[in-house]
Amino acid sequence: MLDYFFFMFCLLSCYNLKLKGLDNFFLDYMKLDNTNSIKGIFVWIIIFSHKSTYGNFKSYMYYKILANLRQKVVSMFLFYSGFGILESYKKKGINYAKTLPIKALIIFIKSQLIILIYLFVNIFIFKYKITLKQYFLAIIFKSSLGNSNWFAFTIIIFYLYAYLSFRFLNDKIIFGLIIISFLCYLHCIFVYNYYIPNHFFPIDTVLCFVFGFYYSFIYEYSDKIIMKNDLYYFGCTSIVIFFYYKTFMSNNFINISLKNSFFAIIIVLISMKVKFNNDFLKFLNSHSYSI
Repeated sequence: MLDYFFFMFCLLSCYNLKLKGLDNFFLDYMKLDNTNSIKGIFVWIIIFSHKSTYGNFKSYMYYKILANLRQKVVSMFLFYSGFGILESYKKKGINYAKTLPIKALIIFIKSQLIILIYLFVNIFIFKYKITLKQYFLAIIFKSSLGNSNWFAFTIIIFYLYAYLSFRFLNDKIIFGLIIISFLCYLHCIFVYNYYIPNHFFPIDTVLCFVFGFYYSFIYEYSDKIIMKNDLYYFGCTSIVIFFYYKTFMSNNFINISLKNSFFAIIIVLISMKVKFNNDFLKFLNSHSYSI
């Protein structure tokens, strides 16, 4: 049954799809309409992943086609978040940096509301027992009660890292990039050793967030090379794909992180030639918290 829904979602995702021909590119590939559509694709992939993993539904098509994506399904959310933050900072300066703690607080409040809804449904409707310890651990993102604990924690903490990196620098972007890279390194050490010990999954995509910052810093220059013609485009794409597959040789933390980040770059390169300007996908992305 789930396979039929999977097939329908694939068809809906392709609605209004546009392609660029020889030596032509979508110059607006990083605009919100396009990035929101791409994130919408990964929202429904995550939905199918959760249904197949935690529910009684199984999708043969999902397992055959997309199950090997694993943590890469959240790569674009983190990449585009990092990109969007630096783009906004470049336009609005320190005034934008001042808003980042507020944005982090809003995400925190949303995540807590999801926990409360989950508690209400499970305690009063399904009569499940949830302990005070479970609730407390969910609040501090060490376990999950209806919310994606590690993902919400990552987004919140990196908004705060971005604030610390750019709030006091007076448009010295390169220093901000160095600081947020260092904070990312410290974050990975802390989470792996103390917060959620001995697990890679809460940290193996955080590099995508930092890659988003660096891409925002260079893309106006790199686009002039990549979009010169198809020879340059496919040459650059081949190099990224080579490094992506090179990281499969080892499953250590650095290789997994690089693999997830190179995956995000590959999706960005594809979006230069393929546009998913799709209201259905944009709707999925804008309602991803409620989903």
